[in-house]
Amino acid sequence: MADNQPLQAKFSIKRYFQEVIDGLTDDLKIVDRQYRVVFVNQTAAQRLFKKPEQILGQKCFEVFNHFDHPCPFCTTHQTFETGETLHTEFGYTDTDGDPFFFLLTTYPIRDENGTIPYVVEVTRDVTQEKRLEQEVVQTRTLKAIGQFAAELAHEVRNPLNAITFQMALLKKIRDEHPDTPYSQHLSEVTNIVDEEISSLTKITQDFLNFTKQDSLKCEPANLKKTIDSSLELVKGDLKNQGIDVSVEEFGGPHITLIDRDRFRQVIINLLHNAKDALVHGGNIKITLSPGPDDTTHVIVADNGPGIPRQLFEKVFDPFFSGKQKGSGLGLSIVKNIVEAHGGTIALEPSSRGATFRMTFPKIK
Repeated sequence: MADNQPLQAKFSIKRYFQEVIDGLTDDLKIVDRQYRVVFVNQTAAQRLFKKPEQILGQKCFEVFNHFDHPCPFCTTHQTFETGETLHTEFGYTDTDGDPFFFLLTTYPIRDENGTIPYVVEVTRDVTQEKRLEQEVVQTRTLKAIGQFAAELAHEVRNPLNAITFQMALLKKIRDEHPDTPYSQHLSEVTNIVDEEISSLTKITQDFLNFTKQDSLKCEPANLKKTIDSSLELVKGDLKNQGIDVSVEEFGGPHITLIDRDRFRQVIINLLHNAKDALVHGGNIKITLSPGPDDTTHVIVADNGPGIPRQLFEKVFDPFFSGKQKGSGLGLSIVKNIVEAHGGTIALEPSSRGATFRMTFPKIK
């Protein structure tokens, strides 16, 4: 026992535990019954860009959350009353519309008389865990929805084909008897039905594309040439709506492994998305440029009304759409294809219009 005393003398329990507490990645503070902070670790203080001594003596809800009363989600008062260790989750959304989630644990400190003069508050950032949970739930949900959507799309396509065939017969009868009293009315009806058939056909195809699990057939390709060939397929529709499209390449040529057909689908979907926003005409600019770590950036930007910042995270969600007609799957399909290529896509803040930035790995 005597041999241990010099070692114990050198070993500072207080300093050791102070370093342990300051090393925690969770916020830790101790408050009294008036919610005044009597201890705070370095992690919590640094989150406020302050030193611990600048926080001591202040009420926790004022200094940490800028409230003038105890936080509505806080369990500190319950721990003071019951002596129980309690857990609660809370969250908030920042000015950019991004959600954050936290787990608060409160437990009592008792004195020699068994009373509770202080409560420890430990706050853990669980945002990443929550997002992973949501992704798992979303993946499982999308798998179930995908199976249902594929079956539904196949079932809908058959009657659509039958309706299209019957409409063709009606048009033939109309053309054979142009002078009948109902010829003009029949033309109006067939045009309306044709538009609705086209809309339903597109939605059905979107469902099928969304659930499509075909493996990519990748090969080295020049991205600009592939984009140019995609534009050839839609430039007529864009021109008729008064939309100008330009393509600029910096630091090219940009060669990467892609499935040309699926990549064209990405470009065409983004162009259609921009076209729907540019109701009265406008400009679409596609830019290719080198990115970090052997990547290529492909940016598709329009000068339309843009997308509200709070919707940035939702635009890629399946079935989310700002249009009156549409499946809400166009951008989800784009995201799936880009990520299948090992790339990324994001909607970026812009002073005007919508700007989508895609990143693809180059051939090494």
